[in-house]
Amino acid sequence: MRTTILLIFVCLTGKSFSQEFLNLGFEFELRGSETPKKWWYTTSSGYIFKWDGNEKHESNRSLKIISNNPKENQSGVFTASFPVAYAIGRKIELRGHVKTESINNGYAGLWWKVDGQDGVLAFDNMENNGLKGTNEWQEVSLMMSVDEKAKEITFGGLLLGNGVAWFDNFKILIDGKTFNDLQPRSTELTTDELAWLKKNVYPLSTYDPSTKSDVDLEVFGSLIGDAQVVALGEVTHGSSEIFQMKHRLLRYLAEKKDFEIFSMEANMPEAYKLNDYTMHGKGNPTELIKGMHFWTWSTQEVLNMVKWMKLHNATTQKIQFTGFDIQYYNLSVEELEKAFKDHNTILEDLTSIKRILDKTSAKHQGSRMGAVSQDDKDTIVEKLEHVRNVIEKLGLTKDRTAWLYQNIRVIEQYIDKTVFSWDKFMAENLLWIKSQNQDSKIAIWAHNAHVQRTMHGMGNYLSDSLTNDYVAVGFAFSRGTYTAMGENGLTTYQAQVPYNGTFEKFFESIDVPIFIIDLRRIKEEKPMHAKWLLEKMDFRQVGSMKMKSEFYETDISGDYDLILYINNSSGSKLLD
Repeated sequence: MRTTILLIFVCLTGKSFSQEFLNLGFEFELRGSETPKKWWYTTSSGYIFKWDGNEKHESNRSLKIISNNPKENQSGVFTASFPVAYAIGRKIELRGHVKTESINNGYAGLWWKVDGQDGVLAFDNMENNGLKGTNEWQEVSLMMSVDEKAKEITFGGLLLGNGVAWFDNFKILIDGKTFNDLQPRSTELTTDELAWLKKNVYPLSTYDPSTKSDVDLEVFGSLIGDAQVVALGEVTHGSSEIFQMKHRLLRYLAEKKDFEIFSMEANMPEAYKLNDYTMHGKGNPTELIKGMHFWTWSTQEVLNMVKWMKLHNATTQKIQFTGFDIQYYNLSVEELEKAFKDHNTILEDLTSIKRILDKTSAKHQGSRMGAVSQDDKDTIVEKLEHVRNVIEKLGLTKDRTAWLYQNIRVIEQYIDKTVFSWDKFMAENLLWIKSQNQDSKIAIWAHNAHVQRTMHGMGNYLSDSLTNDYVAVGFAFSRGTYTAMGENGLTTYQAQVPYNGTFEKFFESIDVPIFIIDLRRIKEEKPMHAKWLLEKMDFRQVGSMKMKSEFYETDISGDYDLILYINNSSGSKLLD
């Protein structure tokens, strides 16, 4: 799970800091799981992580690590993130109570790491003073200075070798002052908070894209203003109502706000193939949608939207279908092969590139995340440079030449793609689309995690480049079902019911089935009864997989400009 860095001003009051919930005592659980909130484990068959309600230093339970025939130099590690802005330029100390039993060939202890833009700035894992053998509860600590260039801080506990270790009652001190570990909210909204919320949302009449009137969407048009890029998120990849609402919003943006580009979280050249249908009626829309590889888009809701786009493009207004993802390389290679069909030397280079990538894909069972070796990368980059250097000699149109260069870039992105670079590359591709259509407005369709303005998401890079020309719309629902991959395969699953302390529980409490809320105005005005909207609380975050725990602590006011809430969800309808 990616960590969140909240940029804040540090304020010292008395002898302590305040502001954050870190779950330093491991008391609060991630609903539906055996994992403490705010913490995650290094997955390893060599260690088992458990809560222990019998053995604890204080409160109700501790976190326990049990060795399970670990391999040499294997370790069990649990991790949390610390908000770096509190610690920059200061001395920071991590304390924790640890108990051990029969630890040999290793030790138990705490660890702390400070990362900068170019790598690790400081690290300590108690390698020389960790606990060995059997020990009753004792407090251990480590301390370090945090460099001004720090970008991220992570910390936690570990067990190396065989044995059992318990961890409890962590504490953090900054320049000797205790950092207060706040408790998450678990109460309902007050009467005043409910009244404020109901008064300050913008109700919408329907999510149905076939509705004749769009009067209710005028408020949406007003809220996005003159933004050039509007990103429409989704909280799962399989909610029919959210998909239909995005279709409805796209129609409004195209017909009333002069948006001329639609761009989807789909592989770039495959999405452009679908544009041949929406603009010129070429091809079978169902097969072209399936050709974008992911079941998430192979739905009746997306097909209905694509068919509408074709009808819309029969008028004087036009809207292009594009994509920006980089999870496949085949069609980019084919695009280049078509251009160089009469150039044997270049074709040999392209055949070699595809052979290397096919081999890597087969070896890693289709993995598309950082699987290409450095030697293979060097070979591919060299051959792509050869291809790039002769494109101008083809004498093609400016647009066709730019498209060939972009397909080379997609292959380069594919071989360099990691969980950290993925969103950056998608943002790069969207900005390329914008550069090719400089006077056009773009509507984006992607997951909430990609459109959000924080956590190094695609929206983070886009908002840095586009500033006020970028609007991020997060989507949410409370109850119902959604389509996902899970233990029963690809089918419809019941959504986890929201609870007090989730944004969705509070949203549904005002009994307005569909609405928009403007988080930018709340951040600016900071109304007394909307304070909870500016805090971190649990928010549903599901991708294409059914998860036991669907809610994670989220700063929605930092992530999104607007939230579009729909009370009930049903599973998207998969194409046959």
